[in-house]
Amino acid sequence: MFANPIAVSNKVLESKNIKSVMYVGNSFFYYNNSLHNHVSSIVKNHSSNKTLRQRSITINGSSLSWHPINAYLENKNIGSFTIDTANNNEYKQVEDTSIDAVIFMDCSLCPIHPKTKKDFHKNVTKYTNIIRSRGMEPILFMSWPYKNKPLMIEELREEFFKAAKINNIFLIPVGEAFYTFQKKYPEINLYTDDFRHPSKEGTYLAAAVTFGSLFNLDVTGTKGIKGINADVAHKIHKIADSTVQSFFN
Repeated sequence: MFANPIAVSNKVLESKNIKSVMYVGNSFFYYNNSLHNHVSSIVKNHSSNKTLRQRSITINGSSLSWHPINAYLENKNIGSFTIDTANNNEYKQVEDTSIDAVIFMDCSLCPIHPKTKKDFHKNVTKYTNIIRSRGMEPILFMSWPYKNKPLMIEELREEFFKAAKINNIFLIPVGEAFYTFQKKYPEINLYTDDFRHPSKEGTYLAAAVTFGSLFNLDVTGTKGIKGINADVAHKIHKIADSTVQSFFN
C-alpha cells in the first residue's frame, strides 16, 4: 500500500505488554458512545483473550494544548472506582489505576492548518516527553481526511509521519484506513452529515485499527458489533487488517 514511513513497529509496542490505556482527544473519540467502548467490544469478542483497561478524556473541538496532560497523569483518582449499573449499582474500588500507554490526537485540522501546524508538532513533542518521563508509552492517533476532501490524506500523511519519525513514537494509522475504505466501498458511509465526524461504522473502523495496531493481531473473524450489518463489519475488519499489515510490515 505504501512504504513504512517510521522506524517504530507494532512489534516493539507489543513487547510493552500494554494492559491499560488513556485516550486524550476530542469529539472524534467520543462520538458513537466513544471509541474506547468499540475497542472494548473487539477485545471481548476476540479469540486472543487479551485484556485492556481504558479511560477516555475528551473535550469537544480540542487541541492538545487544551488538555492538562500532567494533571491527568498525576490524578490517581481517575478510574479509582466503578459503579456497576448492571449489578444493582454495586460500587467497586479499583486498586490498580496505572496507565501503560496514552493514545492522543490533536484537532482534525491542527496538523495541517497553517496557523496550528507548528503547535501540532510542538505539542506532540511535549506530550511524548511527559508521557515517557512517567514510564508510559506515547501513541499518536492519525486522524482521517474529511469525506468531501479525500486528498486531505496527503497533507495528513506528511505531518503525522513527520511527527512520528521525529519523536520516534508509535502511530496508529486510522486515517489511512478511512481513505482506503472510502475508495473501495464508497457506498458505506464512515461519516456523519458534517463530513467530518465518524458514523458508527467509522468509529468501529477506527477501533479495529487501534486494536490491531496495539496487539499486532487481525480482527477478521471477530464477532461484529450491534447496529452494524455483518457484511459491513467483515469489510471493516478486512480493511483494518490490511492497513495495519501494510503500515507496520
